[in-house]
Amino acid sequence: FIKKLYTFYLPLWPVAVETFDLSKYDLVISSSHSVAKGCITSQDTLHIAYVHTPMRFLWDLREMYSKYRWLKAPFLNYLRIWDVGSSKRADILISSSKFIGSRCKRYWGRDVDGVIYPPVNLYDGSLIRYEDRENYFVAGAPFAENKGGDFLIECAKRLKFNLKVVGDGRGSKRLKRLARGCKNVEFLGRVSEKRKWEVLSNASGFIGCGIEDFGIFPVESMSCGTPVLALKKGGYTESVVDGKNGIFYKENSLDSFKEGLNKLVGIDWDIDIIRESVKRFSRENFRREVEGLVKNSI
Repeated sequence: FIKKLYTFYLPLWPVAVETFDLSKYDLVISSSHSVAKGCITSQDTLHIAYVHTPMRFLWDLREMYSKYRWLKAPFLNYLRIWDVGSSKRADILISSSKFIGSRCKRYWGRDVDGVIYPPVNLYDGSLIRYEDRENYFVAGAPFAENKGGDFLIECAKRLKFNLKVVGDGRGSKRLKRLARGCKNVEFLGRVSEKRKWEVLSNASGFIGCGIEDFGIFPVESMSCGTPVLALKKGGYTESVVDGKNGIFYKENSLDSFKEGLNKLVGIDWDIDIIRESVKRFSRENFRREVEGLVKNSI
């Protein structure tokens, strides 16, 4: 019940996180995409906040998040004031990408103290030569308002390329309606890890049309040697290197997308170079960076 109606509890989220008793801890590490960074600690406690994003529905994407439109101005203003004020509570503020660091500065007025990219489970199976790949592209759960799923489906319908959509979530029904009657678009839903890697490693490319905070799916794809076609915005710009492991297109227009797609399919990709380019996002590297941060901060 609570999971389905969680948005109605939004005004209470700050109160909830502030009730946690963290007084007995010497070190607190919060992982926050909404209110966790606002937890209250004692003066002797080191609080490191790992921030994935300022709350999107409060700031730059508030017009896109329809599920929060019931919140009236007084509640939104209260949450914005709390969001900015609570961002000052952490002793050390770390963002999950440079893009998110810039959003923290823009909306909170605070520079982050560093960037640590999220841990990605990189593919360690056998690679399929690019010339032997199947004739389809893959997208990863492009259902949220900022993921560009509507535009992607429209491109698939107009340009007639084969598209497999992995994942499920709120908004999937809308995209399925848009793709109705389009035989070249297939929705796979939730898949096993084994099936996910099969789909990613056999694809001609991964497509991202949204504004990602970082983007786990495209990095997983590149770890299979699969190049990425991405909108040149947000977190994609920190993992995709144009011409090396993927291709950027400038804007969500059919002409721009088509130009990028034609470039991608016209390249004889070196899958070993693509795979090597994302090793820095491994779980092992994430652990080393976090352990180093804690060691140098205590």
